[in-house]
Amino acid sequence: MKEALHPIVAATDFSAHGEMAVLRGAHIAQKSGKTLHLLHVVHPLDIYPELMLSFDSHLKDYERLKQANGLESLDQLAVKIRANFDVKVQTATRIGRPHVQIAEYAKDESAGLVVVGFSGEKGLLDVIMGSTALRILRHTPCAVLLVRNPEFTPYKQVVAAVDLTPTSVRVPSLACEVAPTSRIEVVHVYDLKQEVLDRDVDTKNSDVKSYREVAMRHIEDELRNMLEKLDSKHVSSMVINGYLPESISARVAELNADLVVLGKKGKSNLQEFVLGSVSKTVAEMVNCDVLLT
Repeated sequence: MKEALHPIVAATDFSAHGEMAVLRGAHIAQKSGKTLHLLHVVHPLDIYPELMLSFDSHLKDYERLKQANGLESLDQLAVKIRANFDVKVQTATRIGRPHVQIAEYAKDESAGLVVVGFSGEKGLLDVIMGSTALRILRHTPCAVLLVRNPEFTPYKQVVAAVDLTPTSVRVPSLACEVAPTSRIEVVHVYDLKQEVLDRDVDTKNSDVKSYREVAMRHIEDELRNMLEKLDSKHVSSMVINGYLPESISARVAELNADLVVLGKKGKSNLQEFVLGSVSKTVAEMVNCDVLLT
């Protein structure tokens, strides 16, 4: 079985947010003993028709020089990372659309985690923010960490949101790997929308209450089993009655969490992150780093 988080790819555009992504990736790599890959993607000029150069040879020379400059900057960054973190660092550059190249590189290297800034150098492609970030999440097969915190410090409080599907079992374990010394609260939201639907068809209040009691016992048992498998003193659980994703976002704010961990998909495999899922909405609502698996 492939080791979790092996290796870690930190993509940077050399902006301040890109730097935060590199620092976070280096810290996680140091704690987990994994190799850190620093990746920079050069935009090809052919995606900007108004900037097309006269000759193909000119275009190739431009891209080659940009790639060489990017690799030189990466190598300088790698020296700083090695001096401050006890990690093995590799550097690489690619030419193309960022979301495609980042995803392909992660796949080629069998990466377990990709780290990107959640805001970067703005341009025609919105390099790291917005549509590119969503495309990275859609195309990248491994976990993706979106770094939004403006300053780098080890994570102190994590919220790991689970929906109790088989895929959500990965959420708290990944939280423990990425933030092994932080407090981790595993949160499940009992969605009250179902009760609203029940009342719309005139379900008796006593039956609605009974349904909730049965569901809560099941949820608590599932969370207890989940925490026992983690075997960590830093992990607790919480069940919230409310609405998704507002309840998760509110809990993140209440705990002043600096990381929230979510699944890319919900109860249906068709409910992918990029299709407006709960995870996507939470990621847009919170003001901290977001890890999706």
